[in-house]
This record gives sequence, structure tokens and C-alpha cells, in this order.
Amino acid sequence: MNFSGRLARLGLQLPAPIRPLGSYRTVSVSGNQAYVAGLGPFENGRPLTGIVGDDVSLERAQHAARLTMLMILACVDEACGLEHIERCNRLTVYVRAEPSFTQHPAVANGASDLLRDLFGAENLPARSALGVHTLPMGIPVEIDSIFELKR
Repeated sequence: MNFSGRLARLGLQLPAPIRPLGSYRTVSVSGNQAYVAGLGPFENGRPLTGIVGDDVSLERAQHAARLTMLMILACVDEACGLEHIERCNRLTVYVRAEPSFTQHPAVANGASDLLRDLFGAENLPARSALGVHTLPMGIPVEIDSIFELKR
């Protein structure tokens, strides 16, 4: 089954890709690697905002991470086409959280679980999840990533 078919089977649709908010590219391709800038969650065309552990629950933060992964896939699709993706090799998940929050890996699972469902558990990426004090636009999650493209 092709990538678009797998998304449809999961009942998912990609959002419109975000445009850069500064002097950078959302996706930069070098060789068979697609490097994706840090992106955040959008729902109905608007960024989700808040602080995890304060006004954003763990479940809502996981949803934000999943939405962020859908935005990443939309940007990769625009840059090089979904059908050229072999797998995701690396994720760095930044969680804007209140100081005592410690479940950053659980938030990151929102993105990783989507990748697992699309590419299989054997193709899960290496990942870091860390807490930060602030993120652009007040978003609760930002993810940067590296994808391997088919040769």
C-alpha cells in the first residue's frame, strides 16, 4: 500500500504545509536525506498554544505532537513527495512544559506512534524529548526531524 493509502486507512489527512516564519527552508534535501526544520501543531489553520502540565494536558500534548508530525509530513510531501520517503531516522521533540512536568517522552509518543503506524515498529526513529521554557507562537510542542529518502 502506498503512503497516501496508509494515511487514508488511518483516517488522516495532511494539513496545508506551513510557510517559513523566517530566513530558512522548512525542508532541505541533501543526498537521500530530508532535514525538516522545527515545526509545530496546527489545527484548523491555527497554531495550538499553551504550556504542558499547566493549561495543556498530557493527552492534548500528545495530540499536538501528532498534529506536528502531520505538518512535517505535509512539508516533506511538498518538498519531495510522500512516496519518496523510506523512513524517519531522527526526531527531536521540544515540549514547552511547566517546570515540574517530567513526561516528555510520553508527549513525543504522539509523533512516534503515528510514524510507527505508517512505517512499522521496526522503522521507528531515534528520538530525543526535552523540556523547554518557551517556543515560537506559544506552541506546546516543536519537532525537528530527518527522513531517509528512497534512492
